[in-house]
Amino acid sequence: MIEDITPKTVGARIKYLREKKGESQEILGKAIGLSQNSISKLEKGETQLTLENQYSLVKHFNVSHDYLISGKNENSLLVLLEKYISMNYSPIFEGDLTFYCPILKIDKILFNYLIRTARAKQDNYIPDDIKRTWIEREIDAFYESNEKNQFTEFESVIPIPQRLISPDKNKENWKQADLLREINKELLNCLNANNTR
Repeated sequence: MIEDITPKTVGARIKYLREKKGESQEILGKAIGLSQNSISKLEKGETQLTLENQYSLVKHFNVSHDYLISGKNENSLLVLLEKYISMNYSPIFEGDLTFYCPILKIDKILFNYLIRTARAKQDNYIPDDIKRTWIEREIDAFYESNEKNQFTEFESVIPIPQRLISPDKNKENWKQADLLREINKELLNCLNANNTR
């Protein structure tokens, strides 16, 4: 069966998203560079959606192109992100004390892509055109690997605050034990802050 994709159904979805966000036609128009009258015509299905306007609406409402046009996968961005990244809390024991450490799980293919492109961006010894080519190849490799991705292999990382990664001048020469102690203190502080809310 052919999906019901007409200017009228797309317009109804635009109206729904606008009202859900609590915006008037005028506010939406200003946000995406159209007049209130143009928004009204889009919502009534009296005019077709251009690619430029579709892109602006998708970005403004933070929905997928699929959802805007067909009404499917309203939260597809979140669903997609959750395939690649998730977080859970794992208990860590220190004597009688138990606290929960956030563990970020990142899909291995995405993790490898992020590592390689970060390396390419940080390499100051290669010319920009070679750097761009390197990054383009990593992007191609990511999409190629992702075609067969079963989302079964993950890398786990413990997110830590930036201030622990780049200590102040008094902590220039941290040893690993010092860093672990500071991370532990920071995690306990976060846990205590979360428990008092």
